Amino acid sequence: MNFSAIITTLLGFGLTFGLIRFLAPRAERYGLMDHPGDGRKRHRDKTPTVGGLAIMIGLALASLLAGFALQLHPAFWACFFLIALTGAVDDRFDLGPYIKFAVQIAVALSMIYWGELILHSLGNLVSAAPLTLGRFAAALTVFAVIGVINAINLCDGADGLAGGLVFIAVFWIAVMSAASGSTDTLALALLGCIAAFLVFNLRSPWRRRAAVFLGDAGSLSLGFVLAWLTVGATREGAQLFPPVTAIWLLAIPISDTIVCMSRRLAKGQSPFRADRTHLHHILIDLGVPTARAVALIHLLAFVLAGAGVAGWALRVPEYVMFYTAMAVFAAYIFLVQYGLHRASVHASALGIGARR
Repeated sequence: MNFSAIITTLLGFGLTFGLIRFLAPRAERYGLMDHPGDGRKRHRDKTPTVGGLAIMIGLALASLLAGFALQLHPAFWACFFLIALTGAVDDRFDLGPYIKFAVQIAVALSMIYWGELILHSLGNLVSAAPLTLGRFAAALTVFAVIGVINAINLCDGADGLAGGLVFIAVFWIAVMSAASGSTDTLALALLGCIAAFLVFNLRSPWRRRAAVFLGDAGSLSLGFVLAWLTVGATREGAQLFPPVTAIWLLAIPISDTIVCMSRRLAKGQSPFRADRTHLHHILIDLGVPTARAVALIHLLAFVLAGAGVAGWALRVPEYVMFYTAMAVFAAYIFLVQYGLHRASVHASALGIGARR
């Protein structure tokens, strides 16, 4: 990593750290507080939801000071601020899921038709022949972008979880970029911003609970930036890695979202209905302390993403990586089902009943 790359990362860290220290004491004045009371929440104190705003502003300022803001397409900034603003309004006034979904569709379409980021091919996903998307390219790109945004948003249910998962994916993207002889300044600045947020959000021996939360402003905007980075890195003509590598980078949030939404739809419920069937909820309901559950999920995500990067570096055929990913996903489904059963038994043994 060269000196300018280190400066970019440090700028993101320093600016976001300072912004959190500035915004957190003022959060209640503007109604940006998370209040306990939801049955899915375990925290007992009001918590500022300004982490996302700090990351958003920190990333924008870091890009200006590091001199790469104008190198990014205007569509990136327009979409970034739109989705972050939508999340901030939701944090303040609790927008319905369909309004947020409509904004996500608008953002995805802007990426495609303004930012010119579109997936024309999924690579050699199922065989040695490339799987081109043809007239379905735009629809599949919209689906992928919305999927990534919601995967990160839905994973934001335990201290440090969503931020850590995005940090891991962006870290490996930065590694692949460096290994290819280039520098992804956006990824480096974002790593610094997320690291500063995690100082306040991750539990540790020195911090027993999060001092700030991401809020929807953070989870939605982080999901968008991650979608921008992955689609941009997998598109034809400027490909850093094939689409199958993105599956490994996002293995945990994608798998968790697919399984949870599928269970809700199978029950005739809205896929956006909140429940306690996410992986982190299962581990916590099994009696695993929150900090340890988050650490386990982060470790698993890091290993799986690392395996995907290793496959990219060793030039393992893409269809081999895809079928291996599907085997991992099948194992994930089995373990989640087993975990839900054990959590139900554990809850019954404690006399509190199953909450699903």
